[in-house]
Amino acid sequence: MNARMFASGIKEHARDGMPDGMKVDTNGNIYVTAPGGIWVYDFHGVKLGEIEMPESAANLHWGGPDWSTLYVTANTGVYSMPTKAKGREEPFMRASTYAAAPGARPLRIDPKRTALIIQDMQNDVIIDGGAFANSGSPTHAKQQNVIANSRKLADACRQAGVTVVFVWLACEPGHPNLAQHAELMQGLKGANALVRDTWGVAPAPGLEAQHGDLVVEKMTMSAWESSRLETYLRHGGIDTIINTGAWTNMSVEHTARTGADKGFHVIVPEDACSTMNADWTRASLDYAMAQVATVTDVNSVISAMGDRA
Repeated sequence: MNARMFASGIKEHARDGMPDGMKVDTNGNIYVTAPGGIWVYDFHGVKLGEIEMPESAANLHWGGPDWSTLYVTANTGVYSMPTKAKGREEPFMRASTYAAAPGARPLRIDPKRTALIIQDMQNDVIIDGGAFANSGSPTHAKQQNVIANSRKLADACRQAGVTVVFVWLACEPGHPNLAQHAELMQGLKGANALVRDTWGVAPAPGLEAQHGDLVVEKMTMSAWESSRLETYLRHGGIDTIINTGAWTNMSVEHTARTGADKGFHVIVPEDACSTMNADWTRASLDYAMAQVATVTDVNSVISAMGDRA
């Protein structure tokens, strides 16, 4: 069977109403959901065998500590089975939390080439009485102990020689020329939030900039788009950023995605980030930032800086 015939066969299964799950192992063999379970083909389209299932299979992927357990979702449950072959490596299989990846390469940080970014840790964003207090943000910030964790990390970074950069969102009174194309920007203006020279725009207590720290202002979720952050980093010879702040699934995630696109190694200590609730945090860390960043914790970051921290 040639590749064209094999592809045609897969399309036939799809037309017959069969599930279309397909994955490849490290040997180049192809696993396809098909009648009776999983059919396995080699690289040339030759059928090697079948994995029988008690019900129709919908999708499949490898998991487990060493990615050698095949998981199959079916009509009423999820099945698992050990395999001699492992799944072909995908990006998310590499970008996992260091603490949860036995045998992973130890995290190492060169302080001279690293910057800590603390963004949007401001009264209106994470403090009771702020413009967004009703969102649940202050409660989640307390659950994450995010102020104390961020302060601990910032102190260790300063001691180690890591550049500390505070990124604050600041708007002029009345929010002139703040685009209202997105619900978030509408909410910012509607709540009269983060207005320059007000209590709301000030940094959360304990997270004020110290002597030698850098401060940049922005008017966007991403720390890159409307600030001089990149100029500071490029001119400073920095290629690694420790990305913290609020909110995890908004500013922190936007900054991580763009940072990765720009070629920076992005490290996200999850206990130095907060948002509205734990579910939003997990969705952002597990399904978005795990693709573009090293997701870890404050203590691991401090340890990675060595004895100087």
